[in-house]
Amino acid sequence: MTKRLDRLHLILTFLAVAQQGNLTSAAKVLGTTQPTVSRRLRDLEAMLGTRLAARTTHRFHLTPEGAELQRKAMAWADVWSEWEQDLKATTSVPKGLLTIVGPHGYGNNFLLDAIAQYRQAFPQVQVRLRLTDGPVDLIRDGADLWVCAGGCSDQTLHVRRLGLMHRILIASRDYPGRAVRQPEGLEKHPLIGLIPHVHGRLVLCSTRTGERREVQMQSDFATDGLLASYRAVQLGLGVGAAAPWLCGPDLAAGRVRRILPGWELEPVPIEAVTVAGRFRPARIDAFIDILARLLASTKGFELLLRGTAQAG
Repeated sequence: MTKRLDRLHLILTFLAVAQQGNLTSAAKVLGTTQPTVSRRLRDLEAMLGTRLAARTTHRFHLTPEGAELQRKAMAWADVWSEWEQDLKATTSVPKGLLTIVGPHGYGNNFLLDAIAQYRQAFPQVQVRLRLTDGPVDLIRDGADLWVCAGGCSDQTLHVRRLGLMHRILIASRDYPGRAVRQPEGLEKHPLIGLIPHVHGRLVLCSTRTGERREVQMQSDFATDGLLASYRAVQLGLGVGAAAPWLCGPDLAAGRVRRILPGWELEPVPIEAVTVAGRFRPARIDAFIDILARLLASTKGFELLLRGTAQAG
């Protein structure tokens, strides 16, 4: 890579010399010194094994080989100029390919809704959605955006916290848990674990007073899939946690029922995670804005007025 960059500097120096007609003027254009320009020109000639210019104190002209190199280098410079304009446009106008990673449950719900709105607004952007409930490596996966549920701990990434997703305890319609009146009563019931968000130790918050209580529950079944844990609830395997957007229709229809109506689990942060850096393509920010607006209207979602960033 270093040698390629060195060659780039040498070619740019040569073009400046050819266009300016002397070393001193080229040095001013490049913001360097005349000896540096002279050395780079000699290095380029040595690398190519040919003389590119005939020069004296007062006269300078290109050799035939130098003129040919100038012609080819100018063609390359024109292509680079087009690339530069395209890349600059990418940072201001959504275009290109947007690769998103998110959890299965969200991906099959409001992430797809956000993508539909996004594609309607920006049809020139192609979208790839990868769903996983496991760990995500943005660099390794070559992804633009990770919609993270539960919080990202990597301090090297840029994190925009969109808000908090509330969660309630539910069970199947026929599950024998109506006698639970206080959080401590849950200890006699099996917990459907959702790795890593719901495990044996639960922190519950009173919706009336804000009081917090911690209870221990045994988990005979656990999964890292949100949809799988919800299906386990429907099948009567125990008490589980779900966000209102997921269980709302079944609650209304009586297919599942709420356990401890006056209490909720600690809400889960929803974050938009990207690779840290000064410049971010417009296609990423445009999608995050659409997703944030959609989440604001999602049942059980608590919108944050200010996002937070860990790295920028």
